[in-house]
Amino acid sequence: MSQPARTRRHGGLPTPALVAVPLLLIALAVGFAMTRPKTAATIPPPAQAAVPHFIDTKAPGEPRTLVIAGMRETLPGTSNEAGQLMANLRAGQLPTGATAATVLTDANCAPDGDGVSHCLNDLQIGNVVVTVQHHHKMASVPCLSPGETVTLMSYADYQRQL
Repeated sequence: MSQPARTRRHGGLPTPALVAVPLLLIALAVGFAMTRPKTAATIPPPAQAAVPHFIDTKAPGEPRTLVIAGMRETLPGTSNEAGQLMANLRAGQLPTGATAATVLTDANCAPDGDGVSHCLNDLQIGNVVVTVQHHHKMASVPCLSPGETVTLMSYADYQRQL
């Protein structure tokens, strides 16, 4: 004899569970996305514009002031964009009362391990040529530029201003 056809029920979850499980998965995914640490931007920010190696000697403006210390004197720091340029005398003798010089050369500009350049510059003061060593971070202060006229200040005068 034949048996009546039975509807076969899939042994599974009741209808409310079929709705609740996907909603729970969505809530977990949203929660995970919200608590994840932010990642770095895929496009790096633009690099800060580099300071030129030399200044434009033909540009209008006041000459930069170069503080010159003796060969064995210790300067209070390096040149910076907010203050005077700092250098040590390396060869020659500054004429008494010298107030201005013309930069003739710029050499030895490779920075040290701290990023500070110790450039050697020949300066013409009247008919005298002296060599100074200019200490600066080239990323923020340009070198003394050949053809540039600088105002001179002795280290002693600089210290009196402080």
